Amino acid sequence: MKKENFLPWLATVALCLEILIFFIIYSIFDIPVFIGLPSTTVFVLAVVWLGFNKFVKRKYLKRHATEGDDNPADSNLQETNVELQNVTRVMRKQIYDLHNLFEVSINLTSILEPQQLLRSSMLSIIGQLRSNQAMVFLPGKKDPNFIYPIYAKGFSKQQWEQFSISLEDPLFKKFRKKMIAINLREVDKKLLNEKWIKLIENGISLIAPIIHKRQIKGIIALGQKMNQELFSQSEKEIFSLLTHFISVAFSNTILYQKMELSSITDKLTGLYNYRFFKKRLYDEMLRAKRYKHSLSLIFFDADNFKNYNDTLGHPAGDRALKKIAELVKSSIRKSDIAVRYGGEEFCIILPEEDIQAARMFGERLRKKIEDFQFFKEEVQPGGKLTVSLGEATYPEDAESMQDLIDKADAAMYQAKNLGKNRICLYSENAT
Repeated sequence: MKKENFLPWLATVALCLEILIFFIIYSIFDIPVFIGLPSTTVFVLAVVWLGFNKFVKRKYLKRHATEGDDNPADSNLQETNVELQNVTRVMRKQIYDLHNLFEVSINLTSILEPQQLLRSSMLSIIGQLRSNQAMVFLPGKKDPNFIYPIYAKGFSKQQWEQFSISLEDPLFKKFRKKMIAINLREVDKKLLNEKWIKLIENGISLIAPIIHKRQIKGIIALGQKMNQELFSQSEKEIFSLLTHFISVAFSNTILYQKMELSSITDKLTGLYNYRFFKKRLYDEMLRAKRYKHSLSLIFFDADNFKNYNDTLGHPAGDRALKKIAELVKSSIRKSDIAVRYGGEEFCIILPEEDIQAARMFGERLRKKIEDFQFFKEEVQPGGKLTVSLGEATYPEDAESMQDLIDKADAAMYQAKNLGKNRICLYSENAT
């Protein structure tokens, strides 16, 4: 009990005891009632005072809570409390954003397929910054000095098919100085050509570079926010961080592709190696059996290549093998698989090609190699560097992968035995 209420309550209790004793005595000794009136009056006044005191305090406290105190100290305390609440709200938002960025960075750096990386990047950026438009520009096959829209969200593909930006554009100098996101609407008009103006007119607001080995390899362009508000400084920083994560992931995909390619290609010729050949031929054989397609295999070998190597040296021999590989690459379809089988021996997988189509292809390739002027090829017997080819086809010649390999190889050796510089079909010439 509070100190200011203790004495009145004590007095009230004492008076209650006094009245109780008085009435006991009155009932026993028949004392006049007026003797106890002063005590009763004081008791009633004490009870009324306590009730009034409690009622007034309750009303005062309630008013103080609703209307506030005019005390400057209390007012400052309330303002400080509001500020703390705002700071807490901002900090919670920043923690939430950082948590999302952490998860996005882990997800992006674990993706090793470029198209999947682009899709995930766009979804992450749009979700994080609440925009409904985004584009990724990367170098195209037409000209590596220009970047093209490779992936777009919120735009029609036809609208951007012919669109490109030069990597020598003056605006990219800003990125080379400071690789952070910039707002196109805040850029000096002198740096904006018709390409950038078109992007702005179509709703693009922020752009940021994709970096690989300190070189700009592309840009990510972001449209306006869904609520049409301007991007805050913290959102620009988040966009910059996201593009840095994407740049790291992009570099990872390039490195992974190089490593993967080096594991399945021959370093000298750039053709696929024996390891890839076995896997791919197995897959193509399964596909041919499932869809009842033909599958042809050609083996060929450089004629008298040991003489060429011994006479001119291994560097000349390596150059000749590289040139043969180039001639092969320029002769095959996209679906064909050219392989350096080992040494001066090559093979080509021809999916969905029958015996006659394989024969025509092999003859064209043989003639192309024969007609090419190799370095000092006059040292060869006959004065030309030539090849001998052997061909076998599934299902006419073989039912299994290994059988197809053995029969194509046997046909090649038959071509050598028959005088070299020719193609032999297993079905017609091999014994």
